[in-house]
Amino acid sequence: MDQKKTSPILADLQGIARAKKPIDPVLLIDLPHFTTIFPDPRIRALLVCLSGDDGIAYFERKQFRPGARLIARGQMDQMIYWVLEGHVHVVTAIKDKEKVIHESQRGECFGALGVLRGTARTADVVAGENGVTVLELDWSITERNQELGKQLYHLIALTLADNLDRSYLKQIKIIANSLKVLHEKTSYLIDKNRKLEKLLATHQIDFGAEDEGEHTQLLGQAIANIRESLVLLENQEEKRHLDSLGTD
Repeated sequence: MDQKKTSPILADLQGIARAKKPIDPVLLIDLPHFTTIFPDPRIRALLVCLSGDDGIAYFERKQFRPGARLIARGQMDQMIYWVLEGHVHVVTAIKDKEKVIHESQRGECFGALGVLRGTARTADVVAGENGVTVLELDWSITERNQELGKQLYHLIALTLADNLDRSYLKQIKIIANSLKVLHEKTSYLIDKNRKLEKLLATHQIDFGAEDEGEHTQLLGQAIANIRESLVLLENQEEKRHLDSLGTD
């Protein structure tokens, strides 16, 4: 933040710095891009003390037990979250079945898009297997000071860009894995086809004839050739067995 703008913001925000239970401003340092947007420690110390008339801080540290729901699909609210410890599952319905579509890890932000768009939540967000600790930001804070609102919008823009990069890399990995599987299956089919062609050639099978009757005749001949080969192999095996017993 521009140093020239720091003093006026500090003065403007002092009047609403009355949180009953402010968090440690050190928590803000670990959030991606936070120190870039708010490099002045005085601002960070003030931010955690900001609250509404009820004395509840706009920035709160909250803990949730495993499986607890942080966000419910269809609800409207103004909360944005960062994962401090643990992880959360983003769950949505796909073909009438609940499916985890993303797992947010430490440092990740979630819940921002619905807030910025002013739309209902499109998915449930639940705490992971070991629970989760998050930093919750009440977005109504942006209504208290125009300059602060601009800086927070900038922060969320950078955060959403990070999320987009992660999503892009995830999609690239999915596509790469899909291509790998497709290549393996194609190689397998090519190999099977070559073996089939070799088998057909060994038994003098030719499907070049266009007449259906000829196909049937050729197939019958192929079966006869295969049976002849099996009988020959059985006779050879029996002869080797008799030879091993000393009988001619």
